Amino acid sequence: MTPMTLPVAVITLVAFELLRVTGVVMDLSAFGVTVTLAGLAAAALTGPLMWWLGPRRALPAAMGALAAGRLLVQFPWARVMPVAVLAAAVAFAALLLAARRRDEPGAVARAVALAAGADVALRLPLDLWDPVWRGGVLGWGVALVLAAALAGLAVRAARAPAPAPVRVGDVRLALLGPALALYTALLASPGFVASQGGVTVTAAGLWIAAGTILGVRLLSDPLPPAVPPVALAAAVFVFLFLPQPGLPLAPLAALVGVAVLPSVLARALTGALATGRGPLADLALAGGAAGLAYGLMVVPDHLHYAPEAFPLAGALLLAVAAWRSRAAVVRRPFAPLLAACLLLAAPPLLNAARPAPDPLPVDTAGGVYRMMTWNIHHAVSADGELSPEDVLATIRGSGAHVVLLQEVPRGWLAAGGLDLVTWLERRLDAQAVFAPAEDRQSGNLILTSLPVTASQTGRLPEGEGATDRSYASVTVRLTDGETARITTAHLEGDDRGTRARQLAEVVRTVGDDPHGVLAGDLNARPGSPELNAALEAGLHSAQDEAGDPEQPTQREPRRRVDWILGGENVAFASFELSDVPASHVSDHAPLAVTVWLD
Repeated sequence: MTPMTLPVAVITLVAFELLRVTGVVMDLSAFGVTVTLAGLAAAALTGPLMWWLGPRRALPAAMGALAAGRLLVQFPWARVMPVAVLAAAVAFAALLLAARRRDEPGAVARAVALAAGADVALRLPLDLWDPVWRGGVLGWGVALVLAAALAGLAVRAARAPAPAPVRVGDVRLALLGPALALYTALLASPGFVASQGGVTVTAAGLWIAAGTILGVRLLSDPLPPAVPPVALAAAVFVFLFLPQPGLPLAPLAALVGVAVLPSVLARALTGALATGRGPLADLALAGGAAGLAYGLMVVPDHLHYAPEAFPLAGALLLAVAAWRSRAAVVRRPFAPLLAACLLLAAPPLLNAARPAPDPLPVDTAGGVYRMMTWNIHHAVSADGELSPEDVLATIRGSGAHVVLLQEVPRGWLAAGGLDLVTWLERRLDAQAVFAPAEDRQSGNLILTSLPVTASQTGRLPEGEGATDRSYASVTVRLTDGETARITTAHLEGDDRGTRARQLAEVVRTVGDDPHGVLAGDLNARPGSPELNAALEAGLHSAQDEAGDPEQPTQREPRRRVDWILGGENVAFASFELSDVPASHVSDHAPLAVTVWLD
C-alpha cells in the first residue's frame, strides 16, 4: 500500500458524507444554488493553501481542517448550507492534495474505490441513514473515529519527509469531481440502485460491493484500453434511461459502472495537463473545477431540470479523458481485495443484530380501521434536518392501520441517499406498496400490516408540471372479512388543468367501491373545480365531516391541500390534524382519521 492510499481513502469516505449533507441542506432558490456552486468551487483555495503553507504542511493542514469540519457538522446547529458546503470544499482540497502525485494514479483510483465500498458497507446496516444525522453513541462514535483517523494521518504527513517540488500540471485532478458525483449520487447509492432496478436495498448493496471488488481487481489486471471508457458511458446511460423493475438491468449497469470507474479514473489521471501558469495555478484550477463539476452534476437533479443529462455528461467527460491514456496498473492487489471482500461481508453480519420490528396495528373488528396520510417532504425539515425517526414516531402515534405517505425518498441525494421505503418497512414489519415518481427517486407509499389482497401503482397524466406524478392503491382485508380499497397520490401543484386530469384518474381508481378511500396531497383547494368534480362523483371529505374545515393542512403557505375522501358506505370519526404539524420534519400536517365501513 502506497503512502497516499490510506489518506485518499479516508478523505474520500468523509467527503462522501459531507457531500450528502450538502445535498440535504441545499437551498433550491437561485441564491442558494449560486452559493452552493460557489462554495464547492472554493476548493480552488487548494493552490493558495499550497503557496501559503508549502508542500510539506498543506496536506496536514487540510486534513486537520477536514477533521474539524466533520466534527462540526455532527452538531445539529452547524448543519446549515454555508458550513456544509465549505466543509465539502475542504474535503475536495484535501483530496487533491493527497492525490497530487502523478506517478501513482492507479493507487489513487483504488483508494477512492475502496472508500466507496466502505461507505456502502457502513450505511447498509444503518438503512442508509448517515451517522452524521444521529446523536448518541453511534453518531458521535463514527464522527470521532473519522476525525481521529484524519488527525492521525495529518500528524504522519507532517512528520514525513518533504515531497519533491511539483513541476508539472495538476489540472487533471479536477476529474475527481465527476468521479465522486457518479459514486455518491448514482452508481454507489444503494437507494438509487434499488429504486431504478426494483431490487431490495440489501441486494443493491451487494451488487455495488461486487462491483467494488471487481474494480479493485481490474486495476491490477486492466482491460483493453477502449473497454473501460465505453463500459462506463454505456452503464451510466442504461442506469439512467432504462430502469426496468423486476430485471437486473439497472443493478447490473451499476455493477459494471462501479467496476470500470476506477480504471477510467486511473487512466484519466495519467499524464500532465497544465495551464502554463505554474503548478500552483494548476492546482487552484483543479480544485475549483472539481468542486464545480460535482455541483453541476448533482444540483440539476435537485431542481428536476434535465437530471439525467448532467451525470451522463460527467461520465462522458471521464471517458474522453481516459480514452487515449495509458493503463495505470497497481501491483500487489491481495490486501485491497481482502479489504473489499470484508466490506462485502460486513453488512449481512451487522444486519443479524438488527432489533425486532414493531408491526402496525391489525385489529379492525367491526369494520373499523384507522388511517393516516402525510406529505413528509422527503423527511427533511425546513431547517435542513433529515429525520426519519420523526416520521416513524408520528406514524406510531397515529395508531393507523394503513399509512399513506407522499414525497417518500428512495436514494435521492436531496434526502441524503436515504431509502425511506426500506427504512420504514423494516421497523414496522409492514407490507410496502411504492409508486415511484420524480425520476424514481421519490414517490407515494402505502404501508400496512393488514392482509393485502390486491395492489396497483400507476403514472398519472402528464402536463405542465416539472415532475412526474403517480398513484398507489391497495385493497386490504379487515378482521371480519370486509375489504377496503385505499388509494393515495400527490398531484400537480402549479397547473390546474393537469391537476384536474390527474384527480379524475385517481377517482376512477376508487371506482364504484362504496368502501373506497382516496387520500393524499391533492394540491386542490376547497371549492376548486377539480375538487368539486371529485365530490360530485360521490366522495365526501373526512375533515369537513369529522374535523375543522377551516384548519389548513400546509404550513407555508397556510392552505388546505391534503384530503381524505371516502366512498358512499364510509363514515369518518376522530379526525386529527396538527396545526403546525406534529413533527417539524415536513411543511405539511399529518391527517389521521378513523374509518367506519357501513
